[in-house]
Amino acid sequence: MSSPLPRIILPFLLLTSFAGSFWGQATISQPYGTVEEYVQNILLGEGVTATNITYTGGISQLGFLENGSSVFSVDAGLMLNTDNAMCADFCTDCLGDGNDPDLLSVANSVPPLIGQSFSVSSVNDLCVIEFDFEAGGDSISFNYVFGSDEYLTWVNSSYNDIFAFFLSGPGISGPFAAPAGFPDGAINIAQVPDSDPLLPITISSVNNVTNSQYYVNNPSQQGICINGYTTTFTAEAAVQCGQTYHIKLAIADGTDNALESFVLLEAGSFSSNAVNLEADAVPFAAGGIAQLVDYQDALGLPNVVSYPNGESFPLAAWIANNEMTVTVDGETTTIDAVIIEGCNDARFTVIRPEVESELLDTLYLGLEGSAVSGLDFSANFSQVIMQPGQVESEITLGVVDDGANEGVETVLITYEYINGCGELITTTSQVVIMDPIPIVATPSVVGCQGLDGTQELGYDNISGYGPFNYNWNGNVWSNATEDPGDWTVTFDSVFVMTDASGHLIPGHIIPLQITDQCGKSVIHDIEVLYPVMFETEICTNDRQDFPAYNAGIPISDVRYNGNSLVNGSVNGVPLTVDANAVGDNWSLEALVSSGYQWADTLTLVDTCGYETRAFVRVRECFIPNVFTPDNTTGNNNFRVRGLDGFYGSRLLIYNRYGTLVFEDETTDIEQFEIVWDGTYLNGNEAPEGVYQWVLLRSDGHKEHGDLSLFRQR
Repeated sequence: MSSPLPRIILPFLLLTSFAGSFWGQATISQPYGTVEEYVQNILLGEGVTATNITYTGGISQLGFLENGSSVFSVDAGLMLNTDNAMCADFCTDCLGDGNDPDLLSVANSVPPLIGQSFSVSSVNDLCVIEFDFEAGGDSISFNYVFGSDEYLTWVNSSYNDIFAFFLSGPGISGPFAAPAGFPDGAINIAQVPDSDPLLPITISSVNNVTNSQYYVNNPSQQGICINGYTTTFTAEAAVQCGQTYHIKLAIADGTDNALESFVLLEAGSFSSNAVNLEADAVPFAAGGIAQLVDYQDALGLPNVVSYPNGESFPLAAWIANNEMTVTVDGETTTIDAVIIEGCNDARFTVIRPEVESELLDTLYLGLEGSAVSGLDFSANFSQVIMQPGQVESEITLGVVDDGANEGVETVLITYEYINGCGELITTTSQVVIMDPIPIVATPSVVGCQGLDGTQELGYDNISGYGPFNYNWNGNVWSNATEDPGDWTVTFDSVFVMTDASGHLIPGHIIPLQITDQCGKSVIHDIEVLYPVMFETEICTNDRQDFPAYNAGIPISDVRYNGNSLVNGSVNGVPLTVDANAVGDNWSLEALVSSGYQWADTLTLVDTCGYETRAFVRVRECFIPNVFTPDNTTGNNNFRVRGLDGFYGSRLLIYNRYGTLVFEDETTDIEQFEIVWDGTYLNGNEAPEGVYQWVLLRSDGHKEHGDLSLFRQR
């Protein structure tokens, strides 16, 4: 016979970004009006069909628990309760006194097994579900948690609520009664693990003293309305393929009908070792953040992740509904997990029945899709070997950031297995692998600087896989250290935009380094530019670019003693400003001088009303044809002036043989002149004689002339 068919499941992912732990809140509802709906829609899983479903008890004693993984490892399941399953509500349809000799017998088998002498006089408020079933494999199992308000006050007393799972059918012989058609009786498969002799589960057999490793004390009823509960147990048994069996799931109050107890049966876990291949993202700690925040709780994720190759994935819609169909690689399908390279991975836990754990078993996985084994995920992800004695094994897809721009890729995992009944079981899981989600920052609109020279800068939105670590111009903080309610993708700060003297600086670059929780970093810069006037000299009857940094930014005015020089003259000032209208403001073009010398301060007013001032000198700029570099006559240097505004202008000096003896150029926009002191490029004095100068102005204008050099000795 072939080895048993394992269940392949991925545990639910529990993550928090808080420092320390916290309790979530499980929710309980009563969505159905019949026991058939509770069994078929909640309890049953793969490989099992149920018929002849009956119920003893009030319908209010049944409930559907969700978000249980915030409390224990069962996330959702069917609750059987000795009171109203809604906790705070009173049970108006409970049966009160009941009659179940088998359940009473189980209750009274406990005291002698744990060295106690108490007895339970009756079982009450019965909640009993029974049904026939056929198994598709050679074993059945399901997971459950027991909880009670009798903890810990009534431990080792007659007030011991009791539950049992009575199984009957072919190959089973037991001491408990079974329905007609199952003549060999029933066995109880709800037992304390590894107990010998087998020990039923009550508050006296599992508590803070006895079998304490299976007990969780909860006197303040955090997360779930019960004083204490067990860890998750698994009930399992070998069965014969295709045969009909009977299960009786029963819980009752012991001796009285006070204080609530429940047994929670994990949703979909009542199954016959059929394959259940589920996938979900499993995070890696990265980016200095202790735990990766899951998709549902992440910050800044775009609704649709798009890549340069044209591929995209509707991430927000998929997060809201994992069952939706999406189109990837040209095919419409459902996706079980979304993996981001270098950020998380897909990990599967393979669990097989304890009763078959001594067999050697190998699972083989078929792999298809656009993702390539050995490149996009581990080449070792193809099979799992279960050694004798091994119940669980983990498979990790092995996705890493390969640095390639691939967009959206898929891998389809197929598992085929012939179970103990000779049936071929096929299951698949589709996983999407995406390149890292790019970090995009949207700067806020930059407003005016204040009159004190400060500026508010910020970001309206940051998208990516947050929460993020930020380094905002040297100020470092991490969203992940805060309560999720304080996570942000929008923030601002005030920066000083003046120098130590209080003068406005023409330009600032304020860097923002963002690191997402996958460890990917990007630097965004906010560049802030201001029109700032600088000191200049201009020749008489000349025209040059207006002497302002960032002169292309519109300004409000250029003034002298409060009078505007824009496109107009002021008495006694040989300067005008050529400017083009831009709405209500001006775009600076040129500073124009007339024919006499002058010097004073002009004021540039930007559109925010901020003023910058600079000294302007108008002077004669004739180029001499004689100079005497001997430090005695006062005519020691040859000067070519009027070059401010012409950054990159060059002066060349040649001797009478045409050899270049001197060369220089203006190195910034404010440099007014180039000076030759009569020395060669190597520093030696040039001899007396006639030289020729050539001026190559940066605007294309060219001048040249002769120059005589004399030395007085």
